[in-house]
Amino acid sequence: MKIPDTVEKVSTLLKDLRFNGEIFYHEQAGTSTEEAVRATGLDSQQIIKCLLLKSKNNQYLGAIVIGRDRVDFRVIEHLSGYKDLRMASIEEVISQLGFEIGGVPAIIFFAKNIRAYIDTKVLLLNSVVGSGGSPFYGMRFNPKQLPLLNYIPANITKRSSP
Repeated sequence: MKIPDTVEKVSTLLKDLRFNGEIFYHEQAGTSTEEAVRATGLDSQQIIKCLLLKSKNNQYLGAIVIGRDRVDFRVIEHLSGYKDLRMASIEEVISQLGFEIGGVPAIIFFAKNIRAYIDTKVLLLNSVVGSGGSPFYGMRFNPKQLPLLNYIPANITKRSSP
């Protein structure tokens, strides 16, 4: 089986950044948290999602949150100073980041020079799984490495029910 170019890109980026992460294949796609839970067998609290947000002034922000959580747009607008944030479209994610939905790795915001926020709940964990560059590849890593990429820790999610 040939490894997708996007996964190779993530593997190279891991080495270049000296970021300790393990990329692994799973047979089911993980384009949503629910799919990622089924594909990996992990609890949703161990799954992270990497979201691209866009302001009305065409500025982009990254947000890394636990899979079941939702970004609180008011909070992140206040913290960033960006106005009228919304989720980037599928086309915008591909054009800005070079990855499809379900394939966005946590380290890409640094590589693309996009300011990123990490929800503080993510940093309480010792191990998380996000995408490894494709919906069929996960990347396991310690999220405490993310602030080393100048990602900003903040409480950026709405309270969620368990």
